[in-house]
Amino acid sequence: MKILAPNLYKTILTNKNMRTSSRNLYIIKGSERSLMIDTSWNVPECLSEMEQALSELSIDCRNLDIFVTHNHVDHSGYVSFFTDRGARAFMNPVEIAASSDRYHRFYEDNDMRRSYTSEVGVTKERTPDAWQEIKAGADQLARDNNVNFDFPFTPIAPGDRLSYGGYDFEVVSLAGHTSGQCGLVERNAKLFFCADQVILGLVPIVITSGKDQHLLTEYFASLRELASDYSGYRFLPGHYGEFTEIKEETDRIIAGYGERCTQLRQVLAESNRPMTLLELDQALYIQRMQTYRYSFLFSYLHTWPKLFSCLDWLFETGVIDRTEKDGVLYWSLR
Repeated sequence: MKILAPNLYKTILTNKNMRTSSRNLYIIKGSERSLMIDTSWNVPECLSEMEQALSELSIDCRNLDIFVTHNHVDHSGYVSFFTDRGARAFMNPVEIAASSDRYHRFYEDNDMRRSYTSEVGVTKERTPDAWQEIKAGADQLARDNNVNFDFPFTPIAPGDRLSYGGYDFEVVSLAGHTSGQCGLVERNAKLFFCADQVILGLVPIVITSGKDQHLLTEYFASLRELASDYSGYRFLPGHYGEFTEIKEETDRIIAGYGERCTQLRQVLAESNRPMTLLELDQALYIQRMQTYRYSFLFSYLHTWPKLFSCLDWLFETGVIDRTEKDGVLYWSLR
């Protein structure tokens, strides 16, 4: 465990089964109650690391609050475990609203999963191999990670304040990665817990899981606000290292999405016909010469939400057209 500032501690959580990026767990030690920002995947090694950190700081679960930045399995997987032992959880209720919670519920809701895959262009009849890989893979991931997105929490909203360990935190909206993601800012100490909104060196996924969600528009607005209003702050993200050059990072992310939007327009121009998201992904896969093995499950979890975000934004801004037939969405250059 590392000391970042007075009463502020960080430990790194890893999920070896997922072979994914480690999670930064932040704890603010208070005299009466303490705050933990997010939890982790629901896997034993993460729980062991969290319990060890709490033990080292002599924090009892009955005196622990958990600020859940957003309802993704690597951030909320152990909230129920701690609330069952007396902890309190805080989260923006937008995270469980039907309009914003589609992607999270793919692990549990087969009807929702079928709706999304159909819009992408994957159906049992059209693309049986892709359909079966996604169905089996998502079910397996849910079992491996003991996925449970339902837990008791106290609703919070942007503008609310939480005080621990001599810090006065303001809840701020970080829409884009999800609809209701929130962070914490401490203006006196210039600390910003930014969850998955900005990650050093990466272009975070905007989790669009259906038409007309407008998440990329919200994401761009949020990034520009961060660059404008929080210059000189110390940013503490949910993954990888901290940083202070916020404009450099937000410019890089916006440029990354701009490049992908340009690639989609080029593919649509070359095809000169309406295309499904699945077809666009396969065309971009060939063009980009990706080094990873093409997997429908990988795209379902990582590539398609990002492409859906770009297509939704291009349609919203009047660059491309969208039509729908039998639940399948088709995209074409306007």
